[in-house]
Amino acid sequence: MMKLFSTISFLLLLLCACTKDKPKPIYYDAYDEPDEMEHVIDTIADFHFQSGDEVVVPYRSESGVKYVKVNVNGVEFEMIFDTGCSTTLISMAEASYLYENDLLSDDDFIGTAKSQIADGSIVEDMVVNLREVVIGGKIRCHDVQAVVSENVEAPLLLGNEVLDRIATITINNTNETLTFNMK
Repeated sequence: MMKLFSTISFLLLLLCACTKDKPKPIYYDAYDEPDEMEHVIDTIADFHFQSGDEVVVPYRSESGVKYVKVNVNGVEFEMIFDTGCSTTLISMAEASYLYENDLLSDDDFIGTAKSQIADGSIVEDMVVNLREVVIGGKIRCHDVQAVVSENVEAPLLLGNEVLDRIATITINNTNETLTFNMK
């Protein structure tokens, strides 16, 4: 019963939230290995990128889909690298998990947005602010607006809301790496 109440409260908060404009700086960490960063995540300083810096991030390919490790508000997920998606997308399952573990707060609820999905239909979903998204343990983006799909089985998508913060992205299919050239 308590879990149902939490989920309903979460939905009501998301639907009642108002829109906020927040700055969207991007940073990367000077650690070469994601494991090295995990041990000091609470104490590291952000290093502001320099224009032209290249950051290489590995991906995993499955059935032609590229998956990248992404840390969202301190929780690691695997997201689809999707240049065809205008936003970042998480499902209600991930949003609920983040909310129940105090990794999404009431202040992170932005409102709702209408989106056109792959089959052409229009859906209305909740929008939340992800305070921190770290791509491949190296590229840190603050204040990422993400759409929350009601479908708990929806794939997690790393879309252009984040990717547009990068100058260029090169895909190396042989080495299964993405090279981000910073703005």
